[in-house]
Amino acid sequence: MDYREHLLRPLSKRFVDHLVAEIFIHPTDFDIVYQLVFDKDMNVAWRAAWACQKISDKHPEWFGENHFSQLAELSISTSHGGLQRGCLSVLNNLPMPATIPVELINTCFEWMVSAKSSIATQALSMKLLLKICAVEPDFKAELRAYLENIDYYNYSAGFNSTRRNVLKALNHT
Repeated sequence: MDYREHLLRPLSKRFVDHLVAEIFIHPTDFDIVYQLVFDKDMNVAWRAAWACQKISDKHPEWFGENHFSQLAELSISTSHGGLQRGCLSVLNNLPMPATIPVELINTCFEWMVSAKSSIATQALSMKLLLKICAVEPDFKAELRAYLENIDYYNYSAGFNSTRRNVLKALNHT
């Protein structure tokens, strides 16, 4: 299958599911699709990130620390919302590496409270910060303080739902 050509077509969940099924049949093709996340054509890149998200749901072990670092860097540097969400979704499915990029932590704190961030980016950032707290407990107090002291009335229902769930998880650890 020519994955890049497939990702250039108008995409739907069915097309992504078909592509992911092909990868599960031919796992050696995973690297081909993963590299397409960095394609210069943003449509190809964000669609490849969507496929990688679905792959990471079932096979997070296919992604190593180098993938984590590359996706973290891409999520920070891209201005494309779909690609950013795709990268953050994959990162949320992966185990935390031994070294977590400080820039990712700082950026997630910024995205979490930024009115310019999409609701999905805000929520994914909160969830990723919660995962980071599991391996870097020093961030628990900071994340809790951010979420408890935010003027949450100015945020969406999706933000507030994720906020409550993250606070609940922080208070039970």
